[in-house]
Amino acid sequence: MKFYFYLTFPLFLFFPGYACAQNTLKVKYTETMYFDQNADVPPQMAANMPKSRINNKILFSTEEQSIYIVNKEDKVEEEQNPNRGRWAMRRQGVDPKVYCDYSNEQQLTYADMFGKEFLIEESLLSIKWKLHSGEQRDILGYTCIKATTMKDTVEVTAWFTPKISVSVGPSGYFGLPGLILAVSEGESKVTLATMVEEDFVGDSPIVKPSKGDLITREEFEKLRREKMEEMRQMYGGQGNRMMIRG
Repeated sequence: MKFYFYLTFPLFLFFPGYACAQNTLKVKYTETMYFDQNADVPPQMAANMPKSRINNKILFSTEEQSIYIVNKEDKVEEEQNPNRGRWAMRRQGVDPKVYCDYSNEQQLTYADMFGKEFLIEESLLSIKWKLHSGEQRDILGYTCIKATTMKDTVEVTAWFTPKISVSVGPSGYFGLPGLILAVSEGESKVTLATMVEEDFVGDSPIVKPSKGDLITREEFEKLRREKMEEMRQMYGGQGNRMMIRG
């Protein structure tokens, strides 16, 4: 029999001892993004789009804040696209960052769009997770439990381990009674932990982003759609570059 229950409490209520911890947690992840071949891009560009892309990220977290950034420690070739001369989604401009302030329930995402830098500000809302206690899997030697939630119209599946009692995860996901080691967002994105360092020793890179034009998520998405429409109308040929990140 499977048991389900919902979690909507603030993360610091899950484990009182966590609120007193002083250690910094470090987790490496790989993000695999699967591109929709029917995406809203010019046909000539869509024909040369790769089917997926892998990004390497690192999460640093304390009990009060976290930052999710590009992993520059183990830099590997992230594009496996034979048509990269015609279709380029290579890194340009700034590296995106996701900063979470759990005390003030704030999230800041540092991103760029066509070379212009933005700081997307939004509230860190409680996530209504549904736990599936009968479904488990092993990740990096940790027994993980399945949890699901809805993000707009997409089902998000997370796998967390109660063995590490911190309620954080990649890309701003949080609020489960344990560290999130894997997240699937529908069929478009899969994030999987590749390394966990529970007691990170070194200078913490957790710094609140301050550079970029302050903008809301709704404003950013509206601007993204407008830029995509402009690109579709202006550039139908090969050699164009997608430079929207965030």
